[in-house]
This record gives sequence, structure tokens and C-alpha cells, in this order.
Amino acid sequence: YQRRVRGSYRPSLDMLRQSLLLLCVISVFSLSIAVRPCDVEPGKGLPFCDVSLPIGTRVKDLVGRLQLSEKIGLFQNGASGVPRLNINGYQWWSEALHGVAGSPGVRFTEPTPYATSFPQVIHTSASFNAKLFNSIGQVISTEARAFSNSGHAGLTFWAPNINIVRDPRWGRGQETPGEDPYLTSQYAQNFVTGMQEGTDPNYLKVSSCCKHYAAYDLENWHGVDRHHFNAIVTEQDLADTYYPAFQSCVEKGHGSSLMCSYNEVNGVPSCANKGLLNDLARQKWGFEGYITSDCGAVADVIYTHHYTSTADETCKVVLEAGMDIDCGNFLPQNLNHAISSGAVSENDVNTALFNLFSVQYRLGMFDPVEKQPYLQINYTQINTVDHQQLALEASREGITLLKNLDNVLPFKREIIKTLAVVGPNANATRTMQGNYEGVAPFLISPIEGLSKYASVNYQRGCQISGTDTSGFAAACNAAKSADATVIIVGLDQSQESEGHDRDIIDFPGVQANFIKQTAACSKGPVVVIVMTGGSLDLTVPKTDPNVKGLFWVGYPGQAGGTAIAQVLFGDYNPAGRLPYTIYTADYVNKVSMFDMGMRPNASNGNPGRTYRFYTGTPVYEFGEGLSYTTFSFEWKNASLKPIPRSLINKNLLSSNYLAENTNALASVEVIVTNTGNVSGDVSVLAFMVPPNHGRDGVPNKYLFGFTRLHRLAPGQKETVTFPVTAHDISIVLSDGSRVALSGKWSVKVADQLLDLVVQ
Repeated sequence: YQRRVRGSYRPSLDMLRQSLLLLCVISVFSLSIAVRPCDVEPGKGLPFCDVSLPIGTRVKDLVGRLQLSEKIGLFQNGASGVPRLNINGYQWWSEALHGVAGSPGVRFTEPTPYATSFPQVIHTSASFNAKLFNSIGQVISTEARAFSNSGHAGLTFWAPNINIVRDPRWGRGQETPGEDPYLTSQYAQNFVTGMQEGTDPNYLKVSSCCKHYAAYDLENWHGVDRHHFNAIVTEQDLADTYYPAFQSCVEKGHGSSLMCSYNEVNGVPSCANKGLLNDLARQKWGFEGYITSDCGAVADVIYTHHYTSTADETCKVVLEAGMDIDCGNFLPQNLNHAISSGAVSENDVNTALFNLFSVQYRLGMFDPVEKQPYLQINYTQINTVDHQQLALEASREGITLLKNLDNVLPFKREIIKTLAVVGPNANATRTMQGNYEGVAPFLISPIEGLSKYASVNYQRGCQISGTDTSGFAAACNAAKSADATVIIVGLDQSQESEGHDRDIIDFPGVQANFIKQTAACSKGPVVVIVMTGGSLDLTVPKTDPNVKGLFWVGYPGQAGGTAIAQVLFGDYNPAGRLPYTIYTADYVNKVSMFDMGMRPNASNGNPGRTYRFYTGTPVYEFGEGLSYTTFSFEWKNASLKPIPRSLINKNLLSSNYLAENTNALASVEVIVTNTGNVSGDVSVLAFMVPPNHGRDGVPNKYLFGFTRLHRLAPGQKETVTFPVTAHDISIVLSDGSRVALSGKWSVKVADQLLDLVVQ
């Protein structure tokens, strides 16, 4: 069920019920820890329970004691356990993309009936605030532990989704940080550390899984679904687009899990791809953890990709590739025969089990309770006031202002006393969560939020999709009599979701006409708010002179309505920036979703993808966003010393896809000044513009640094420093190698350019 609460208070429970629930929690908690395998014989006296030994030694001892029949049942997400050793069955699959979420391992029932529901990831990434990414991970992991300690979740959470939004039609772009590899890498690093690290360095707080590895960004388009799709990707695009976030997850975030994806990469299913799993992730990046298949992906290897011809061979290739557990039942049903036939060696079986148990040991599942502070987290640490405040802050920070004609925004309460709030997302609640959501403690709709500031006349006007215009007149009448009109449009999960890509990036249904007609008949200023995960062509609200203000708000989470209202009425100054490119609608006619190429291709008409390679004129660029105040940017160091090309190449590593892995060769300092009349945050984005940019596969520009400054007062200055590494002043060649380019590079911050010569 879902509990609805207004404001910032916990759900009302009388003192007696609270006391009873606390007793219930203590009872459940006691039961959940009473049957731990190392608390009782026979495990208690065996080496695998000896905390003085290294984890590797303990795990090897445990795996060596398992019988083959016991091992088989451990190779699925709903692992069977080993009763002989008091090892309980375990559900590996729990979700926590932007809050503890519905999944086989999670139960929303007393005393954990809900979890803080943060904005969808695409919204949070628009904050360009790495500290926020980390803070959200910390809160989610605290609540996840509370669920687990109540017996209502596991400790292995399959988040984040760090695939790249290659194409605006993709149904799951909402789950990701957007189109930029650097932004996505920073999200991966910070969210994963927030999830896994806490007050006790000896244990993982929870295990975080980075997915979907690799080159996954198609659901079901023109008759080809993700279970059948073969992603043909160049080494160049793999190196500078599809791999970086996963390397960041492993090397910087120390993620303890990866999920191999449904699709093939260049003819090899990801879960059977030794080059991806063992060679790249484990050997080159140093991944230490377990690799799960996406759910059903092992069966896909034989039945949809037809990569193998027998069940034995399928078991063999996925385990040899480095996959450890099947989210599904193919391995449990077929592994025993594959071992007895000799197709699968017991060594491969034991290696996978070693990886699985090692993560459980790092989570403390085989250690004494008294050594683990995370086991003291209980339900009272779910939906706290601090957690509610962070969810509100995340919602506010991602809201992106794109248009403010005549400075009609922010609204003044003494002038705007009545509002017409219209449109298919004006009364959104569940829509604000996006997908992979949990049960929220409350969902404050835009109408509810705006009602705190003005008298609201709500008219839906039209549906998200369809041709019904019967509600136009009522919306128009409301707009005629109101001091201002707020039109809230966009998408919902009927238009974009897992398994569902779009064919168009226009507003669906009659929304575009609804915007134009309602704006034309409004008495006061008109503001359009677009609530969406994926990119929509915003030409209509951008160019319509009757539309004075335009916001992109992603899916803003449980406090979305409050955040929207606070921004509209000036209690919060927006500083979000778009996490992806807004294309014109005809973009979808120029490039197939099957084309994985990032760079423009004259032979097939691909105009290039994302701001890094797109050759057309976007409606709005990646990184665009306005404020209610103004900021100036100036270089503290007006010139940079030339850098020898040989020095750059010396600092580049053969498998390096991340700026953090190479030494800083220079630094850029930017003085940011609030030149306006109100205080506000500012997101400072630093781009690199290479020589020959936009030609011969060289990017137009690319992000190499960002930060968010908070609450700069009028006249206040702050200096931001961006290190420049060898990675930042190099490009990826067609073979995937990274090299320095001689010539004039430029660092770009806002409208300021600073030259950097490589010689």
C-alpha cells in the first residue's frame, strides 16, 4: 500500500502503536540475526568463521566444504542456501535506483512500509552536484540497511544504471545520469561510494551494482528488442563513450558488483563476453566483486542470440567469461549436467562461488553481530526529517530554467494570487517518481505545492497521449481568469519505460496544441513545466511568444510539487543544467536506433550523437540552464604554459579512459561572481575544445570538470579550480587508443575561452 503524508512530518502514529512497532522491530531483528551461520555449530568452530583469518582464506575454506549438489542452488538470484551449514537462502536481487525500490528482495510492509523517494536519476544529475550524488547514496544505503535488518531486503542492491543516453528515444534514459561520459562517471563514483562506505571501514554498508555492462541502450524498437539486439560498436566509441562510467564505478567507486547486459556487443552476448568481464573489468580495471546477469540474460545466450547450441556450452561460456550468478533459472537447471559432462570445470564453479561469498563476507554476513554497527540501523532511520530535506533539496537542485522572457519569474505572491494550473502532469504523483520506484511516504503534486502560494484552479486539459481535446475549453477558461497560468506537460511511464522505446520525440498526443491554445487565451504570464525522463522537442514552448517561462523538471520525486512551487515563487533560485541535448523532432528521421555510432557518418546520414558530436542545431544544448540572477566568469590565470605533446603521451595509460587516472599537467582557475540582485547557486561546467574539433571524429567539445557553488550572495565571488590532466588534452583514435594532439586547445567555461597550446 502507499501512505500519503503532507508537509515534512512523519506519518501520524499514536504512542502505543509506535511502542508496539518498536517491539516488533526488535523481535524481527533478533530473529534475523539469531540463525547466522557462524553463531552456531558446525560453522562456529570452522576456519570459514574465524574472523582472525583473511576473507579470501575463509571463503576458500567455505567453498571447499560445499558438496556439488549444494553448490548448484547457489547460482541463481534466489539462492537456495546450505542448511547443513546454517547458510540461509538469499535473494540477491534488491533495487535502490533512487530509493529502496520494489523488487524480489524488498518488502514494503510494517515496520518498513515506505522509503524516501528521491528524484529520478536524470533529474538529480541535472544538479551537477557530485556531493549530492554521494549524499543520496548514503541515505539510500541507511534505509536499505534498515529494511535488511527488519528482514525486508537483502544487502545487494542493483543500482546505479550508468549507461549513456545515446539516443533520445531510449525508454530507460530516465534511470541514468544522461548523455555525458564524464558526468556519468562522476555519478557512478560518488553514488557507489555513498552506498557502500559508511562509519565502519571494515564492512560494506550495502553492495552496489553498476549496470548494464556494456553498450546497453535499446529496449524494443522496430521489431528488435534488447534480448536480440547486437550492438555493433567501434573501439573508439567503446573507449570514450560506453566504458568510462563502468571503469569509474570499479576504480574510483570500488563497486562490488557489475551486471552484464542482455545485448550482444559486436557479436558476443555481454554475459558470455570474456573480453568485457574477466579481461577488461577484472584484469585491467581490478574489479573485485561478483557479476550477475541481467534477468534472463543467460538463457538469451542460447535461445535468442543463438551464440551457443547446447545448454552445456552455455553454462561453460558464461562462467568462463566471468559471470558469477544467473538472475534466472538457466544455470540451476543445467549446471549439474554441464559439470558431469565435463563442459564446466569445478574450478570455474568454485571461482564464481568465491566471488559471491566474498561480497557476502564483506557485508558482514559471516561475522559476529557485535562487531557490526550497521546491524544497529532500524526503521526509525527511514524517512527522517533530514532524509525528507535531502529529497527536497535534490528536487530543487535539478529543476532547470530554460526561458524567462521579460523576467516574469519568479512570481511575486502579492501580484500572483490566482493560478490556472493545467495539463496532464499538473496533478502528477506517481509520475514524479519515474520507474524503479519504491513506495513513497508521501507524494506532493504540483497542484498541492502551488496551493501553498496561491489559489489554484486545476484543469487537466488533455491526456499524456491520445486525440481528445474536450478539456481544452475548461483549461482556457481557467487561464482567462487567473493571474498566471502554469501548464505542466511531458511524459509518463506509458510513454517511456523499461522495454518501451519511443518512435517520436515530439510532445505525444495533443500536448503541443494544448500549450499553444492555452497560452494564447491566458490573461496573465504563462509558464510551461515539462516533466519528463527522456528528451522532448521543446521548440513550441521555446518559440511561442505567449509562453514567458519554461522549465525542465525531470521526474522530481516525492517532494516535486513543493520544489516546483518554491522555484516558481522565488523561494529557491534554480541552477539546474540540462543533462542531455534537446533535439528537434526530425532528429529521429536522420539516425536509426540500431546505429551505435556516436560520431557523424556521411554514409548513413547519422548527424552525430550528443553535444560532443552532433552536427546540427539543437533546441537546447547539454548544460544549458538559467538563473534568477546573473553571474560573471573570468580567468584568474589569464594564460597557460604550453605543454609538450611528449609529456602528455608519457602520462597516458593504454587502458585509461578516465581523467583521474592521469597526472594533472596544468590547472585552470575561474573567478565566479554573482553580478545580480539575488543570491543563488551556480553550476560551473568546464569543457575542453580540441584542435580540429568537429572534424574527423574529433569531438566538438567535452566536459572535463564541474562543480556547484551554493548560495552566492549578490557581489560574492568564489574561485573554482579545475585540474587539466593528460586525459583531458588527448583524444581517442579509431583503434581505441588515446593520444595527444598538437595545436591550440581551449578551455570553455560559460562564454569564456582560455587557450592551451600543446606542442
